[in-house]
Amino acid sequence: MPLVAGGRYGLSSKEFTPAMVRAVFDNLVSAAPKRVFTVGIHDDITLLSLDVDESFDIEQDNVVRAVFYGLGADGTVGANKNSIKIIGAAPGRFGQAYFVYDSKKSGAQTVSHLRFGPAPIDAPYLLQSVNFIGCHQFDFVFSIDLLARAARGATLLLNSHYPPDELWQKLPERLQAQIVDKGIRLYTIDAYQVAQDTGMGRRINTIMQVCFFKLAGVMDTDEAIAAIKRAIEKTYGKKGAAQVKSNFAAVDQALAHLLQVNVDAAIHSGIAERPVVPAMAPIFVRDITGEMLAGRGNALPVSKLPNDGTYPTGTSQWEKRSIAQFIPEWLDEHCIQCGNCSFVCPHAAIRAKFCHEDQVAGAPADFQSMPINARGFPRRATCCRYTRTIAPAAIFAWTPARCARRTPKATTSARCG
Repeated sequence: MPLVAGGRYGLSSKEFTPAMVRAVFDNLVSAAPKRVFTVGIHDDITLLSLDVDESFDIEQDNVVRAVFYGLGADGTVGANKNSIKIIGAAPGRFGQAYFVYDSKKSGAQTVSHLRFGPAPIDAPYLLQSVNFIGCHQFDFVFSIDLLARAARGATLLLNSHYPPDELWQKLPERLQAQIVDKGIRLYTIDAYQVAQDTGMGRRINTIMQVCFFKLAGVMDTDEAIAAIKRAIEKTYGKKGAAQVKSNFAAVDQALAHLLQVNVDAAIHSGIAERPVVPAMAPIFVRDITGEMLAGRGNALPVSKLPNDGTYPTGTSQWEKRSIAQFIPEWLDEHCIQCGNCSFVCPHAAIRAKFCHEDQVAGAPADFQSMPINARGFPRRATCCRYTRTIAPAAIFAWTPARCARRTPKATTSARCG
């Protein structure tokens, strides 16, 4: 009698890749095939899931496969959509894009999956092997396995404020080993500095887009830049000539600041990976939420998930993404002690306290405090001091305040601690 086997795929919105299709056929020809199975999840409860060889890949060599890690509202997704339109509009070129968004939206992680090739692309699944990786936020090197999908000889572009001669020693040792083992070509650009110099603020999308076209070789660089500028005029023309001019300046400056990094296998930074969540976090946060934050949520086994599907509340307090480019610095000579900066800070990173002057007598020289001048305090408040402290780890975006200025994160003074 013929063997009849059935299974389920796409559970929990999981991908269905060619490697999973192969696992289904391998199950049929095995000595003891599973009559009922699941594929795409790690089911360690019913043991019905099939083992998948993730290295199996059927992508064509003439297809450029690129993945971009960015932040919501930094323009990465918009730039990649423009790239698809630019390349797809050219004769003989085809493109495809999938975008993965975080539920936190602005300031959260976005992952863009792009394919370009000379023939129509029929691949209804996310990239499994890539030859270009764009990391638009440097702190991702400590929290995400950037090269998990990287093919041998791929290109890694890092947005970093470190100069090329210092960058290699600032990378975690795990990433250094991956770069050496896979023969990765490493490039860097200080896109935020270019954006600031050209009046683009925090939007680095145009700058990184130009670098991609230069490194990926999808089309001629001059042709790509001309197409990018046409797209800029179409996208931002209604916002005024100044906006278009700033974008044009960013495009022109991008390639001048794109530099290759020398990969030295003999130099080891000794820098370990940063834990995504603190060790003191609850078990649920460490085992489940932390894995999701690290981009490994799809690999969680069924046994890790709550039996009744309920999740505990208050888990976001353990997430410190540290993605701010600037940290507010308290200018006590301008402060009117209104408390508005603490009130509007979404992550309670700016703390206001008052204490007796005896309690700050032995404080470090750079610890800031000032006499309380707010109305309504009794006369004994003349001995009280007002302090304003900032927790850098809790800041995810600069909070404007009338008595604060922006300080680069890499050179923040001790008093911002």
